[in-house]
Amino acid sequence: MPHTTGHPTARQPIRTVRPRHCPAIALRLPARMLASVALGLILLGGLPAASPAQAVGLQDLIYPDAPRKPVDSVLKVAVGDTAPDFTLPALAGPYTPASGPDTGKIRLSDFRGKRAVVLSFVPAAFTPVCSGQWPGYNIAREEFERRGAVLLGITTDNLPSLYAWTREMTERVPVPDGGHGGGHGAGNDAAGQSSPPPGKGRTTASPRGQAGGLPDGADGPASGVWFPVLSDFWPHGAVAASYGLLRGDGTAERALVVIDRQGIIRHIHVSDVNKRPPLDIILRALDALPAP
Repeated sequence: MPHTTGHPTARQPIRTVRPRHCPAIALRLPARMLASVALGLILLGGLPAASPAQAVGLQDLIYPDAPRKPVDSVLKVAVGDTAPDFTLPALAGPYTPASGPDTGKIRLSDFRGKRAVVLSFVPAAFTPVCSGQWPGYNIAREEFERRGAVLLGITTDNLPSLYAWTREMTERVPVPDGGHGGGHGAGNDAAGQSSPPPGKGRTTASPRGQAGGLPDGADGPASGVWFPVLSDFWPHGAVAASYGLLRGDGTAERALVVIDRQGIIRHIHVSDVNKRPPLDIILRALDALPAP
């Protein structure tokens, strides 16, 4: 029978062995994070930095619109008719009420007895001809004010689109007699479908001798337009349709409607939609209005 000799072995206390601290393990996670950050910086370094030379302007945002059918509607109004009244939402401006029941809207009949009105219908925002036509009216603000008239711009676009579009506009001086304003068919349209002006209207020339040209010392705003811009978006194209100016694709014709202080239509000009109407069409029609 086996036996043990000598003194009995004393029981040793149990020791807990803790792993030694390893700096490499502690630094492993931060090292991976640093590697990811470094890789990101390398990738970003390969991207071109934004610079003023690469700033996007209105010309960069113009939709390359294809030529359209010159006229695609049938007029429902005529010279001598009372202009169909309307109330439309408008961009904030001097004629747009900031309070009251018509906040943010313009009513045509509110100008009755006060001012003659020119309605400028155009097809769409961010298209070549429209983006030259409306800024071109900035040079004629004094001509409208001298004749006691207000210009109302109308499209079937919604207000956010019109807001973005007009903020991108810069002053563009229209070139008289067939000049162009960029894009296809941007020349002036001297023909179109135009009602004869009532009475004998005199031709109005600017101080520089060109009808609708830039007067000496006249500077338009650096951006935007001076006249109210109205949205005929909803019910879609209802106002354009009431005048017989809604095209089959849901846009408005390029048309001018001149209304006297009594609310009577005195002149209608429906242009080739691909061309900008000359400014002197408006001025001659305003000069032919009956005395207030």
